[in-house]
Amino acid sequence: MASRLERLRQALREKSFEAAYVSYLPNVRYLAGFTGTEGSLLVTADTALFFTDSRYTDQAGKQVTPHGFKVVQFQKKLEEIGVKVQELGIAQLGIEDKAMTVAMHRDFATHLGEVKATPLGGLVTNLRVIKDEAEQEKIRRAVQVQEQAMEKILPMIVPGAVERDIAFELETEMRRLGATSPSFDTIVGSGPRGAMPHGVASDKEIAAGELVVLDWGCVVDGYCSDQTLTVAVGEAADPEAHKVYDIVYKAQRQCIESIRPGMAMKEIDKVARDVITEAGYGKLFGHGTGHSLGLEIHEDPRASMLGEGNAQIGMVFTVEPGIYLSGRFGVRLEDIVVVTQTGAECLTTMSKKWRSTL
Repeated sequence: MASRLERLRQALREKSFEAAYVSYLPNVRYLAGFTGTEGSLLVTADTALFFTDSRYTDQAGKQVTPHGFKVVQFQKKLEEIGVKVQELGIAQLGIEDKAMTVAMHRDFATHLGEVKATPLGGLVTNLRVIKDEAEQEKIRRAVQVQEQAMEKILPMIVPGAVERDIAFELETEMRRLGATSPSFDTIVGSGPRGAMPHGVASDKEIAAGELVVLDWGCVVDGYCSDQTLTVAVGEAADPEAHKVYDIVYKAQRQCIESIRPGMAMKEIDKVARDVITEAGYGKLFGHGTGHSLGLEIHEDPRASMLGEGNAQIGMVFTVEPGIYLSGRFGVRLEDIVVVTQTGAECLTTMSKKWRSTL
């Protein structure tokens, strides 16, 4: 963790920032190891302060002190932080503009006096793009939990089962296996509802012959997992189901196999998109091919038509192409990959070949 603090200081020097106020909780956790809900950081070249209230002082002492931060308890948060900024003689303070509302910024500015508040943009969040071995291991553990849970739940996906009940059982099993929570609202989309890319579980009953899109994940030790299966409930009733599934499977496999360090994120998206487009279904694949994940379920960079940057060794992101036929069915397949020196390794292990639950 101390190296993360030094990396932040280096980034500040490179961008000519005198100091940074870090208030976005995922970034606070990344830099200081704090797992509570009230905490922020003030970092200069030789000072590292952690601000919290009385609820978290004991916890913070155990979590952030070993990583180079001094705990400061406040009663009037922004006012007291503003005073400390002035006491330290800071003339220009970098703030996480994406994490601060207009009202918070206005209030903070009144306590900063002559100190100039300057947006940090993605300076802090960018430090999280490359996942170290410890982070990768936490994601692997979250994947293990989600996969063990799904293997237990799959036999329950039968005619008459209710989407919401499947989601409940899946989330309960993940918690039983060690997850603190789902990493997002579990998606169970059967039949026509599978054509809704983010169609969370409803009270619809699953019918024989339908395809069911299952998109689920969990949080273990703060890190997220994410995976999507599409399964058939017996023999698929729609005559186009197998064809569409095979196209999505091919698109996902070719995309994963193509990934190399230095490859543009836009190009990664294009590999999957070209397969689907050439098969005549391009207009039915509207979302990006993948997103990074870690302390948050959706992080940058993303593999999409608008994606920025290139794949780098240690980056972790999803590969999840899909085709959605409105009113009929949808197919999406998703794995998590980590970029290696030679390509991409799948952290998820469940087979994406066609399967039926009956």
